[in-house]
Amino acid sequence: MGYRSDVAYVIKFADIKTRDTFVALMLAKNDKHITEALDDVRHDWAEDPIITYRCCDVKWYPSFDDVKAHHALMGDAVELYGARYRFLALGEDGAEDYSEEDNVGDLYDYVSTVHELHTSF
Repeated sequence: MGYRSDVAYVIKFADIKTRDTFVALMLAKNDKHITEALDDVRHDWAEDPIITYRCCDVKWYPSFDDVKAHHALMGDAVELYGARYRFLALGEDGAEDYSEEDNVGDLYDYVSTVHELHTSF
């Protein structure tokens, strides 16, 4: 058994048209891994210009092609369209890995952690 994580991210664009243009551009790349990453995310929010992703108990190694593709989506969104993103991974050791983006602001409303202790004595 290897190291497993719960992973989530949100990418927020200026408006829905920009988000949809970004998705179309990424699909036009005709890159197998990017296309698969777009199949994994949700990008059809009608009222919010966001792309969201969540996966639990996954091996999230930087060398994996699918992981590279998800990080490419976040990077391309920022570089090409001025989007913002927040990325969070919670691993078996409890470590939290936040996006290095300083301007996350309202993105905490989409991706955050809740630490909770529950007992049934």
